[in-house]
Amino acid sequence: MSTFLDLTQLSATSLAQLDQAQHSRQKVAHHLEAMANTLSTAEIAGATASGPLSLAPQVETLRSVADNLQQGIFRLVVLGDLKRGKSTLLNSLLGERLLPSDVNPCTAVLTVLKYGPQKQVTIHHLDDSPPEQIALEDFKQIYTIDPEEAKALASKDQAAFPNVSHAEIEYPLPLLQQGLELIDTPGLNDTEARNQLVFNFLQDCHAVLFVMDATQPCTLDERRYLQNTLKDRGITIFFLINAWDKVQSNLINPDDSEALASAEDRLRGVFHTHLADYCPHQYDQRVFEVSGLKALRSQLQNDPETLAQSGVPAFLDSLFEFLSQDRIQSELDHALHKAQMTHKQVWAAVSRRLPLLDEDLDLLKEKLVSVQSDFEQLQSIRDDFQTKIRQTRDQESQAIADSFKTYILNLETTFDEDFIAAQPDLEFLEFLDKNNRAVFYTSFKRAFERYMNDRLAAWEFIAKQDISRAFSELNEAADEYRVAYEQVVEVMNDKLLGNRFYAAGHRYDPNEVQLWADILKDVFEAIPGNMNGAVGQFNMFWQSVMQTAVLVIVLQVIGLVFSSLFLNIFAVLLVGTGIFVGQAEYVRQEFLKATRKEFAKYLPQIANDQWEPIHQAVQRCFDTYEIEVIERINQDIVSRQGELNNLVAQKESHSIQVEQESQRLQTLEKSLAEMVQEMERDCQLKD
Repeated sequence: MSTFLDLTQLSATSLAQLDQAQHSRQKVAHHLEAMANTLSTAEIAGATASGPLSLAPQVETLRSVADNLQQGIFRLVVLGDLKRGKSTLLNSLLGERLLPSDVNPCTAVLTVLKYGPQKQVTIHHLDDSPPEQIALEDFKQIYTIDPEEAKALASKDQAAFPNVSHAEIEYPLPLLQQGLELIDTPGLNDTEARNQLVFNFLQDCHAVLFVMDATQPCTLDERRYLQNTLKDRGITIFFLINAWDKVQSNLINPDDSEALASAEDRLRGVFHTHLADYCPHQYDQRVFEVSGLKALRSQLQNDPETLAQSGVPAFLDSLFEFLSQDRIQSELDHALHKAQMTHKQVWAAVSRRLPLLDEDLDLLKEKLVSVQSDFEQLQSIRDDFQTKIRQTRDQESQAIADSFKTYILNLETTFDEDFIAAQPDLEFLEFLDKNNRAVFYTSFKRAFERYMNDRLAAWEFIAKQDISRAFSELNEAADEYRVAYEQVVEVMNDKLLGNRFYAAGHRYDPNEVQLWADILKDVFEAIPGNMNGAVGQFNMFWQSVMQTAVLVIVLQVIGLVFSSLFLNIFAVLLVGTGIFVGQAEYVRQEFLKATRKEFAKYLPQIANDQWEPIHQAVQRCFDTYEIEVIERINQDIVSRQGELNNLVAQKESHSIQVEQESQRLQTLEKSLAEMVQEMERDCQLKD
């Protein structure tokens, strides 16, 4: 891809890519709305002709997908620890000093940047207080704090503004006008409430911009956050290794090119080792060496040459390619699939209706009676499949919840080894000093929280594999039930249409038979593509459910265990104060021994209390799956029954103008086919 040569080209190229994507979104949404309106009009007309085709569910689906496209938001969550230069980097992307980014202050609240015609900041609270609007300059002064103060608050597990949920900045910047929303977050180890809020934003984001520091490569906290919060979530992550220019300035001799090359190669090796798993096969398009400060200075000083050297333009190239092509393409493909599926369903309904338009009423009633047993068979197949899903749900939820209980009860046996891997460097004698006791308490609590996160993440990995296996088995079962369903439908078609008369004027046609099969394949589609928002795969949904359950358990365990845990350990060790002052290793061993003993007391309660939440989380995965699949089967059955009942009712009430009605229905199908063809052309973003 070409490199941005100047600020004008940077802005024009970036905005053009997003503008094209938004234009494609709106065009496809317009096609969907047109299809929905066409079907609605046809159903109204059918009420006075041969009867509606029972297409209300299709109309609702088309309009729902169109609404999602019209929102047109690209939501990017910016993550990174304190003093990683996140605000400076965001300012460099926006081309303005929108967020405070001086040497000292750092943003103290989660901040959402979005487009607005006027500069405006809205503060949202955690309680019932109404949102508060303040000036941008006031926000910069009030809601920023010194990094050292932020660390001090973090050490006490306190927030700088405990009643603030987040801030929302509206600003008339061209980049934001294209539907881009940036969520700037505080440090990785913020308060529990803030971490939950960040997690909520991650549930509905398009990508993560993870900011790291070249001078502190892949810290323990960063690696843990990636492993426990972002891995296997299906979220695209862009890694921005900020302050890359400091690699040279930190050398003893900054002009030594060989030393610089060697230092950079070593750093690249470290980052590649830890980050490659998060962007397989796309490392060069997802990991970027940048200097946010250099980029911001170059934009404020209108220095395109320095901007090109900052690494930011190369990152923007890749980001906007992803947003305007890869990400949008998946949204458009989903919309196109729904449109194509709707056309197939309308084609099938019209094909079933046309041969029956001039059917004698009495004969039609006889045929309708003859297929009632077939409808009952379809319902029986549906019920059997539903029973299979529920049996799998009950079996897996029981097994996984039991595995969680067993896993928790076994934590005592591996506590010493596992906790040492999770803890930072703790000064185990600090708790004897009243002045340092609070700092030690908070550090130990965070170490214990990391330990629980690591242990539950290990169990979660196994649980998700078990759920994946269960859904694979349901896929195979769905194919078997679909085949049985198809056989009954074919018998019905023979009874109703006679001699495989699948479309007016055409007898047996292998292509049309295949289209009938494709429609039923869509009905029994085992892993729906729309269960996690407008795009995505169902596995993203159930992984999100499990991730949420584990996060809640971690917070509950900390709240349940830790206050009494620490106090009891403190009481035990304080008795022997005079013996082990200065004997840090002995204190550490005794402290961990006491911790394990106290923790073990709570393990049965944790295992029992959290068995039900895990059980419910797994059940929720299968319940959502069941609702989606069974609802589509129900819609197919109801539509088939509705078509016939509507036709009989119309024939009973008046004489149908066969030729005119045949023309209307064929025109409906043809117009939808043309709309889908036009939509197919508009959905092709890439050459």
